[in-house]
Amino acid sequence: MNITTIRSIKIDPTETITTLDVNEASIGADISAAIGCRMFDVVGLQDDIDLFVDDEGLINGSTLNLPATVLAHRLGRPTVIFGTAIAVSVTPDGETVGLTDAQLVRIQQSFAQKPDARTVNALVESLFPFRHRRPHPRRSSAP
Repeated sequence: MNITTIRSIKIDPTETITTLDVNEASIGADISAAIGCRMFDVVGLQDDIDLFVDDEGLINGSTLNLPATVLAHRLGRPTVIFGTAIAVSVTPDGETVGLTDAQLVRIQQSFAQKPDARTVNALVESLFPFRHRRPHPRRSSAP
């Protein structure tokens, strides 16, 4: 029996980035185990790249995953990611497949480059959506 694997990248919040082969027959269980979660969600990025992420990462105390968050911002999805993420490829029909060489290079280049000013600004907005604004001083109505 042949086991078909899906080439992916595991992006750990501690900036450890490794390649990972996921078994196509048990992809859901393998992704959950690799992420360390009960439920996962998919964040669709440019270039037919998907990130599998912990669906409860924000509320279960998972660590902010800055590398995956920067990657998402660079590839058109300004979102904040907590916990481990797994990058894979997706077909136009929505089927999860292994990353192509070009996608792998695109991801590696994204990690190797310092984010540009636009990406940094978008990151700041995503990370601090509820900034406190100073109330306007009240004007006195006295003469």
